[in-house]
Amino acid sequence: MTAAWIALVAIVGSLIGSFANVVVYRWPRGESVVRPRSRCPGCGRTLSPLDLVPVLSWLALRGRCRTCGARIAVRYPLVEAGFALAFGTLAWAYPIERFGLTLLPLLLLVSMLAMAALIDLDTYLLPDGLTLPAVAVGIVGAWAYHPAAGLPTPAEAAVGAAIAAGVLVLINRLGGLVLRRLRDTEERLWPFSLDAVNVAALAGMLGGRWWALAAGLAQVVLSGLARRPVRLPEPWVYALWLTALIVALGGWTAAWGVGLVEALAGSLIGAGAFALLGAAWWWAVDLRASETRKPPAEEAGAPEDDEGEPVAMGFGDVKLAAALGALLGTTGFLVGLLLAVVIGAVVGVAQRLFGGSRFVPFGPFLVVGALLAWAFGDALVAWYLDLLGV
Repeated sequence: MTAAWIALVAIVGSLIGSFANVVVYRWPRGESVVRPRSRCPGCGRTLSPLDLVPVLSWLALRGRCRTCGARIAVRYPLVEAGFALAFGTLAWAYPIERFGLTLLPLLLLVSMLAMAALIDLDTYLLPDGLTLPAVAVGIVGAWAYHPAAGLPTPAEAAVGAAIAAGVLVLINRLGGLVLRRLRDTEERLWPFSLDAVNVAALAGMLGGRWWALAAGLAQVVLSGLARRPVRLPEPWVYALWLTALIVALGGWTAAWGVGLVEALAGSLIGAGAFALLGAAWWWAVDLRASETRKPPAEEAGAPEDDEGEPVAMGFGDVKLAAALGALLGTTGFLVGLLLAVVIGAVVGVAQRLFGGSRFVPFGPFLVVGALLAWAFGDALVAWYLDLLGV
């Protein structure tokens, strides 16, 4: 029964992989992922069910359309086989008779993350319609995890999502500040903006997570009441943030009961929480409007958000990281992030050596690093602690 169950889940995975190919192709083009039925891009013929059997149809047709002979990219069966392998592995790792419903949110979350990574690989964009719901699935789905599964609790998933988003949004802000040569950002969104992220990060470094959440909320409320962004210039905010970090490193925050770990965690949780709240707000605004709605402050003549500003980390990666943090928890995400950086560096060096010129976005590396951390993270952490003699 176990082998039959794993095989069944793997078959379902191949079908989801076939659907993922449709999503990856159509979503960035703004097309429906349901209608019309799949067609050959060469001759336009509607594909029959026999043409759509995952992997087997591609092999039987030798990678070509049966009508016009146009080539069918090998990526299609590879994605289908990859989904089948992932689903089968998860069914083996979390057998339903032992772990109950644990498998269901994991299958959904892995599917959404894989689709997002493939879209990012093609278009350099991570759609909010996949990343933000994936964060919700990661947190809410944690309620279905069996205690023996070794997965995060709902609280750990929420904290993991906030810290993961916080790490990447601070890279986004600090890196962008350096690339702008310490000039202030032109971003002036209202009422949710990155100013709340900045204020929360600073307050968290001084007083921990509750200070961070209170300060970020105060910034949003004040902006709402003022009908314009209430802000501090980023160079000053992050000069103070670095000063607060030095204060925490020196142990002086312990005078009011906040150690270094709590200060760092509070800063990341606050920054990540308001980055996600702002992302969700603007996603909802965009869903309601036929085009991006300008906030009242912009309509009144305030500078518009400058999409041409240099960035050190895309904001889509921030939301993707949050979903991975919800899946792995804080420690697992940090291991996955380290692996993603290492893998990205190796790929970058290989491209230089072999003359490759195509830029590979960070999203796929994040997903691969996270999956490796999920599978081998405990062993890697134990090995590293053993090296340190801990």
